[in-house]
Amino acid sequence: MITVRIGSEEHDLERVLDSPADYARGLDRAKTHQGYAECGCSMASPRPKLVIRRHGKIFILARWPDDPRPHRDGCPFLNRFNRSNGVASARDAFQSADGTHDVRLDVSLKVAGGGQTASKRQPSSSASRSQRRAAPLLAFLQYAWQSAGLHVWPGYGRRGWNACWSRVVAELAECKINGRSGSEVLHVMERWDEARKAEQAAELEAFHDRASASKDGYQRGLIIGEVDALQPSPHGGRLKLRQARHWYFLSNDLYEQFQRKYAVAIAGIGREDSRCVAVIAFEKSRQGYLNVMDVAAMLANAQFLPCDSSYEVAMADRLIGAGRAFEKPLRHVDHAPVHPDFRLTDTTSETVIEVLGLAGNPEYDQRMAEKCAYYRQAGIRLVEWVPGTQPLDALKLPPATRRQSRAATTAT
Repeated sequence: MITVRIGSEEHDLERVLDSPADYARGLDRAKTHQGYAECGCSMASPRPKLVIRRHGKIFILARWPDDPRPHRDGCPFLNRFNRSNGVASARDAFQSADGTHDVRLDVSLKVAGGGQTASKRQPSSSASRSQRRAAPLLAFLQYAWQSAGLHVWPGYGRRGWNACWSRVVAELAECKINGRSGSEVLHVMERWDEARKAEQAAELEAFHDRASASKDGYQRGLIIGEVDALQPSPHGGRLKLRQARHWYFLSNDLYEQFQRKYAVAIAGIGREDSRCVAVIAFEKSRQGYLNVMDVAAMLANAQFLPCDSSYEVAMADRLIGAGRAFEKPLRHVDHAPVHPDFRLTDTTSETVIEVLGLAGNPEYDQRMAEKCAYYRQAGIRLVEWVPGTQPLDALKLPPATRRQSRAATTAT
């Protein structure tokens, strides 16, 4: 585990991220007196600073922008985008500078009366060629996960939803989404806390109300959470998130599209070994219904690591059980020439893992042949698993030759 210094006391960082309300008093004092906390991923003095941000009556930790003291491998505050492959451009939908994210989505977050988008001016063809790209909701969900380092597993510990919540909220607290403040248009569901139920319910209701219809049209909102239920309704479908009592309603067309496009992610709803994480763009009707305008979903294992199939969930669990450090490359975010299913981060030489769940499909086999050729040319070690032909527990993995940073700690 990694520790964090809050004032004069050392605490388990994993516990602070998962239960920030338990440390509110100490974080409040540290914010008032020192102005920051100190990360224990590196015990060399001075240690990397962490921002302490107030969120209602509690406090959450965030990476200190432009801190010259680097966080170590395995630390949740390591800047993931300094390590991404490929070169970003000024036209990318996702931009990050000085610790602030600027996101452009292909979802209208403000709709004028009459159902027209607030921005009616059509750009010229030359302007459209030079303007930034707009990203779909799935890419935004993956960007949020990568920004918060939730696609990485350090090789030890555990991760619950509240750790995901605190890390995503801390990372995107000051972001811009389609030119608007992230705090205005984005809500990340927090784990239900009986002691703070009135505060949490009021916060969610206030967010819903900001997306209500007015004489000028609609202000839309974005919500990230774990899907608890998806059911048909008289006019399409309805979706419920964990930690909330509300239903979000989908039209017939959107319900059918969602089921078809995200069938793999939806299969994770209600299972013990997997999760379905969604981002919802919604507006509140004059009758008080929460109507979904767009939605995307992502499959994850029980530790909320993104996966593209149930076979990948099994592989992620195998790696976690073996105490391996690894990451899940997210193809909608970075600019790498190829995206393996997993990449081990505890081996000296680069090692990737491919889960061949569709072996035998000609198009899939051709794509895999191209990826394998790239790995050979780049000198990257490849581990392959073909489900159905080989027991997963019999798969041989290269031994770990590098240990993740656990300065002044012991493994959990």
